[in-house]
Amino acid sequence: MNHSVVVGIDNGLSGGLVALSSVAGCAPIWSWPMPIRVKTEPVGSPKKGKKKQTNEVNADLVLSILESLHLDLRTDVLVVLEIPGKHSPGVHAIASMWESFGAIRGLCEAKGIQHVRIAPQTWQSKMIPKCKKGDTKPAALLKAKEIWPNETWLRTPRCSSPHDGMIDAALIAEYARTHL
Repeated sequence: MNHSVVVGIDNGLSGGLVALSSVAGCAPIWSWPMPIRVKTEPVGSPKKGKKKQTNEVNADLVLSILESLHLDLRTDVLVVLEIPGKHSPGVHAIASMWESFGAIRGLCEAKGIQHVRIAPQTWQSKMIPKCKKGDTKPAALLKAKEIWPNETWLRTPRCSSPHDGMIDAALIAEYARTHL
């Protein structure tokens, strides 16, 4: 691999970003939960003044996080972006995942950041093989603990549960580091 850093991105609203050195065996450089912002939109008739709040990926903050590497994002960094699945619990969830994917992909395209897209099944088949559908989150946590035993994967120091999005992002980056 000719990149200094690989950044794995699980692009859902509860996803994450993890930067790994291209050198095997190193601890993650950093890990972040997906930065989001609240968006307020009018609903129905403007006269009623009703508004709905929704969350969306904060692409500006994603760029700031990538820039915190202090590397040339055009040559030294490879972003590995997970493609949303085709199935989800509902139409709003799938629309949100694709919107997040599009925002991050657009950011990479606009800034000339090298990126590849990867299907969840591709990285999962190598990183957590023989995992049954529905068991991917516990299997991913076990694999992450195996690779990085000193990482807690907590969103904040006050959290008590590992953050699934950061774990998946780390495994996406590790897949890219070892297989691309």
